[in-house]
Amino acid sequence: MTASASGREAKRVGLQSRGQAFILLVLTNACWAGAYVAGKVALRYVTPIELNTVRFSIAALLLSPVIVRERKRIPRNQRALLMLALLALLGFVFSKLFEYVGLSLSTASDVALLIATESLFTALLSWTFFHERVTRTGIAALVVGMFGVYLIVERGFIPTLSAPGTNAGARVIGDLLVIFSLLIESGYTTLGKKTVASLPPLLFTALTITGSLFVWLPAGALSVAHSGWPVVPWEGWLAIGYMAVIATVFGYWMWFRALTTLDASVAAPALFIQPLLGVALAIWLLGDALTWATLLGGALICVSLALVMRRGARRSDGPALTTLDDLGEATP
Repeated sequence: MTASASGREAKRVGLQSRGQAFILLVLTNACWAGAYVAGKVALRYVTPIELNTVRFSIAALLLSPVIVRERKRIPRNQRALLMLALLALLGFVFSKLFEYVGLSLSTASDVALLIATESLFTALLSWTFFHERVTRTGIAALVVGMFGVYLIVERGFIPTLSAPGTNAGARVIGDLLVIFSLLIESGYTTLGKKTVASLPPLLFTALTITGSLFVWLPAGALSVAHSGWPVVPWEGWLAIGYMAVIATVFGYWMWFRALTTLDASVAAPALFIQPLLGVALAIWLLGDALTWATLLGGALICVSLALVMRRGARRSDGPALTTLDDLGEATP
């Protein structure tokens, strides 16, 4: 093979690799989009505590080979272990508790749209605690995104916190709990990026998910002791299995695998798949109804994310991303 032919072959293989990485990225966000519908189905039969207990127990079991293989890279000093424990509480205990209690009160379509705002919260925390440069584009993205969130929660320009009807009030409370969970998860993202950057991303995820079981297992046992063992039909177990295996284990694996090849400018547009496909699935499978305010709010969130990605693309001239935290992306 000549030198020129060898170069063409290397280029061809590289293009194939990037194409495969982009396919993984799309599949990952499609899997995460389906988690909101699956969570809504599972919550018909189990409590949010029981759902998280079973989901993360299965995920921790499947991710345990990662911990075994990379065990020599796990930090041994007390400070690092305490930080990992704090991140486990933020990322997979408190945030997931509020998120799924909120989902039980709200709709899958609301949560799919609101979940996209985590990147905005991450930017706000970065400005506040890490003194990153504040730009007019960043402020515009935050304002537009927050107004979109307001429209989704309030169903219009006029607040509906005192709207008649239990379901309307519960939906507002559910949306607010989801927003609070995203703020907590932004703290997990921000602190995780700064304090444990030396760990491989998948090992970091496996450790924090496994660490969360120190809370979820006792909490799940207390829930079962109080309410009795739940009777879960096949569709409930299918939903729980989807969240544990597809959304958590395969989702994280495909995401990190893709980000070893693609950089932010290529990966970021795939973030739109979650709110758009999540809403479509909620309407198709659960019959969620959308108002003009919900649609307008979702569109404004997409505009704000586009502004964030435009700003990130201008600054993205370094190596490919290797962690989920680099995009500040929300995960179900």
